[in-house]
Amino acid sequence: MNAMTPKERMLAFFHHQPTDELPSDDGLFILFDAETYAERPPHETGGTDWWGVEWKYEPTINAISPDHSKPPVMEDICDWREVLQFPDLDAWDWSRVEEIDHISEIDRANKVFEMMFLNGPFERMHMLMGFENALVALLAEPEEVEAYLDVYMDWKIHLMEKVIEIYRPDVLMFHDDWGTQNNMFFSPDLWREMFKPQIQKAVDRCHELGVIFEMHSDGMIEDIVPDFVEMGIDSWQGQEINDVAKLKEITGDRLSYHTTPDYQKYYAQSLSVGITEEEVRSEVRKTLYRNAKDYCYCPMFLPFGGWTTEVMIDEVNKCGKTIYQN
Repeated sequence: MNAMTPKERMLAFFHHQPTDELPSDDGLFILFDAETYAERPPHETGGTDWWGVEWKYEPTINAISPDHSKPPVMEDICDWREVLQFPDLDAWDWSRVEEIDHISEIDRANKVFEMMFLNGPFERMHMLMGFENALVALLAEPEEVEAYLDVYMDWKIHLMEKVIEIYRPDVLMFHDDWGTQNNMFFSPDLWREMFKPQIQKAVDRCHELGVIFEMHSDGMIEDIVPDFVEMGIDSWQGQEINDVAKLKEITGDRLSYHTTPDYQKYYAQSLSVGITEEEVRSEVRKTLYRNAKDYCYCPMFLPFGGWTTEVMIDEVNKCGKTIYQN
């Protein structure tokens, strides 16, 4: 195989094709949090989003989250028609995209441009209601939830159309978390009934617009990942607390895995039982070769901290150069 550029590797990865080396984020630019429109307030300060949800900055995790010390926008899903004010996307000032998000500065010649598309249907629901109220609503008022989700996804897809038209990404990373470290927030059957049809609408429209669809969903969600193939999802951005190698045996070359290595495990070991640098490297190598078999795999590194993270990144980069030459 001829040598590929970092961008060519990333495009091949998203299209489920072989690569000469392990794809890496060297060939990818991700706009993690577009600030032109107000799905979330500024990362550094928090504030109120355009749905009226108040967010606060959490310095311990360097992130913002809804401030659940404040009353929710809506407590009862049956009130959604009267309470919710859907933002008017056509009235929003989209002319400021360049000024705020600087999209002309993206190196499109050498990088695949991926845009994170935040706050999917379940995330927005629990942001508006609080987590407990949202979970109760799924079981107690499924017809009202479905009615709300239908309208919300119509709005969300209109936003997606705006974003694709104006930002022109190669890949849309659609964001909706469904799991904890141990299991899903709800049963796989409930997900298939309530959320799978809603995500399917987004997948289909994204593909109609000529954009690759990557599903971001954290947590232990192994039971539903094989469904992603049927849905036409191109790539899954998740966590390697899930058994990636096992899932790849099921999905073959029909789904790519843009997954986050298990930072927490190595960091926790360094603080508790103790782990040496060579032990970290050895475990990373074993996991990497297992997950990278038959392509369709690219580890995604996010800031986490601790010396083990730097060792992990270095070892993946070293192995990635020759992993497909053996």
